[in-house]
Amino acid sequence: MPKDLIIILNDLEYEILKKIKVVEGEDGEKLRNLFRLYVSTIPELKSSEYALKRVDKKELIDEHLRNVWAEYEFTDFPTEHWDEEKVNKLISELIEINAMVKVGEKQYIPSNKFRSLFKMLLHDITTENKDMDEYSAACVATIQLLMEFSVETLSKETIRNGTIFINEGWMFVYSTAIKKAREFMMSKKLFPGAEAPVPRAP
Repeated sequence: MPKDLIIILNDLEYEILKKIKVVEGEDGEKLRNLFRLYVSTIPELKSSEYALKRVDKKELIDEHLRNVWAEYEFTDFPTEHWDEEKVNKLISELIEINAMVKVGEKQYIPSNKFRSLFKMLLHDITTENKDMDEYSAACVATIQLLMEFSVETLSKETIRNGTIFINEGWMFVYSTAIKKAREFMMSKKLFPGAEAPVPRAP
């Protein structure tokens, strides 16, 4: 929900704001763009730091995960029931926090930073939680990144919808790849001698 913000700057602060060359816009628009720049340049956490945050925020992440899967109780593809206004609003919010970027006319993809961190987290989460299915692991990774990218300012509804939207559109493909790899390794353990026979010369 957009909020109006009135801020009083002294002369020096206002001159500094006007002279920030890396930020486009005037007055309030410049402040908004400054915030977006700040969010997009937040240093990336290390794998171990994300792991600690998953433990610290476990109850909240689990709640978000339940909210996501609740949307799948009545349909396998929740996004098919969303109208254009809802999708556009969601995309706008995800662009604000640099989770998504525009690449063409009405074409958007997760940002490079988001994708690279997602793959790292998905690997860590599936390694930590052998009993968690690969798609839940993807949801946990996306939830955690949306919380981190937004400095925990997104609503529960936006985190739920953003997780579904990003995973359905782009990230579940990584879960499928991990699932197939796990199944292959499991079959290899169950049938270690089941190798293709080597033909012998007559």
